[in-house]
Amino acid sequence: MEKIKIPTSFNIELDFETPEFHKRLFAWVIDAAILYAYYLILSHLIGIFSSGHKRSDNDMPFWYNLSALSMIFLLPVLMYHLVCELTLNGQSIGKKIIGIKVIGENGGRPALHQFLIRWLTRPFDFFFFGLVGLLTVVLSKKNQRLGDMAAGTLVIKTKIQTDIDDTVFFELEDNYVPRFKEVMRLSDRDMNTIKGVLNNSKRYNNFDVAARLADKIRIVLNINEYIEPVEFLEILLKDYNYFSNRE
Repeated sequence: MEKIKIPTSFNIELDFETPEFHKRLFAWVIDAAILYAYYLILSHLIGIFSSGHKRSDNDMPFWYNLSALSMIFLLPVLMYHLVCELTLNGQSIGKKIIGIKVIGENGGRPALHQFLIRWLTRPFDFFFFGLVGLLTVVLSKKNQRLGDMAAGTLVIKTKIQTDIDDTVFFELEDNYVPRFKEVMRLSDRDMNTIKGVLNNSKRYNNFDVAARLADKIRIVLNINEYIEPVEFLEILLKDYNYFSNRE
């Protein structure tokens, strides 16, 4: 297991853990089992559908149509990883079960072209009986396979990333009074970073990163008032909610 440091827009580095190789392997096995089960069901249905026809009958239109239909039904097998990662926020079903996901090297959600590159380069990992994929994941600095290197993506554990992905929007008290309208100069992603740092600081009882982040934000937003770092970041989250819900 490796830890990767990814800088945020505030020049504060967040730690992400890359999964052990066996976890990536188990996720792949789950996905492969799902695809194999689909293939078996499809083969059985096609067998039932074609049971009344024999090759010797020379019914070529039927066999041509059946071949075309089989190719259409096989599309989900070919597109499985691409569609899953696009619709499940960087996860296939196997990755979701194991608790890993794909992110960009900047820590955000990969772009469409990055998912496409990962998908198109997937066959190269199986060269020499999968040895290419194994060696690149084990030997690369960030535990990346060839597709990750080409696409600029990483596979990480979701334990920390889940906190960062949690929505920053929540209900406030009706009588809440905001303090820093300057917070609206920040983006949703910036607020996600703040929430992720807060959650991790409280979880590991280490507030150094929170203090550095608070100092950086004070400079960026030109806020001179000093408030204890954790309280300051929490106020920013509340103020962002307050002003966002009124725009």
